[in-house]
Amino acid sequence: MVLQPVEWQVLYCRVHRTTWPPDRVSSLDQAVLWIATLGGYLNRRNDPPPGATVIWRGFLVLHEIAEMFRIFNSGQ
Repeated sequence: MVLQPVEWQVLYCRVHRTTWPPDRVSSLDQAVLWIATLGGYLNRRNDPPPGATVIWRGFLVLHEIAEMFRIFNSGQ
């Protein structure tokens, strides 16, 4: 378990621009790629795998998205 349930759900929703996450958790490889994309990784055909810096930037963005989700849903 690398991501909390709310984190992988908001990650999926952000990347796919939807409001409904799937029932099944995505693979770790896919989640890391999505996180790297949030950090600025372009995922072009000839690009090397994402590095630590772009993954870290993506985690910072993911953290902010998850916190906003928690704040907006805490009043319900």
